[in-house]
Amino acid sequence: MIVGAHPDDAEFNAGGLMLRYAEQGCAIAITCLTDGSAGHQTQPRKDLAKRRAQEAANAARQLGAELTIWPDADGALQPTLARRERLIHEIRVFAPDLLITHRPYDYHPDHRAAAQLVQDACYMVRVPNVVPEIPALREDVVVAYMCDFFSLPQPFTPDVVVPLDDRFAAACDLLSHHKSQVEEWLPYTLNEPGGPDWLEPAYRARASSIARRFAGGHCELAEAFQLGEYGRQVGNQALRELCLLDPITI
Repeated sequence: MIVGAHPDDAEFNAGGLMLRYAEQGCAIAITCLTDGSAGHQTQPRKDLAKRRAQEAANAARQLGAELTIWPDADGALQPTLARRERLIHEIRVFAPDLLITHRPYDYHPDHRAAAQLVQDACYMVRVPNVVPEIPALREDVVVAYMCDFFSLPQPFTPDVVVPLDDRFAAACDLLSHHKSQVEEWLPYTLNEPGGPDWLEPAYRARASSIARRFAGGHCELAEAFQLGEYGRQVGNQALRELCLLDPITI
């Protein structure tokens, strides 16, 4: 289960991992906590929300993933009790083996709010008298954070690195469904020319940077994830298995 703030966060940060799951026939749920309606330089919110919902649906269909987009306005997400209870409900219904979300130290207020909502839901998913209409889970969910490059108050420290080399083209194809972002909005925010040629080099630069920092020369392109402190604590081998990686051999 990927809990992201916006309709492209899952693909940008865990597209390669989701492709691994899809190849093995695993169940995948993508939950977007806002409608993504702020992410464009010219398109009005109402029109953009519809466009981004369709883009996300196309990407989810390629993966065979369940998709939920909350109606909350992009740029205004708050970790309220009502949203916490909705997230508890969705986590219980899907009962994920692994839940991936943003770190609470991200630059974007929606990303931080999403992380806070996951943190606040972590223990409560096991409390029967909270959201009592849905049976409580019997154990905590394993939570992992998506990679970012922010250093304060503490930097991202990966517990697992997932090679992306052999799935990079497929991950780009997955992201290409989000044309409003990878051809228009994200290039605009970086003062770069947009269009269909922007995605591949930009996404490659990110994946290459993650590999250089964290992969120790084992791959050229990578995604990375950090075990969250609020979910069930598992060892490195167990986390690798959850990411469909081979055990480390010494």
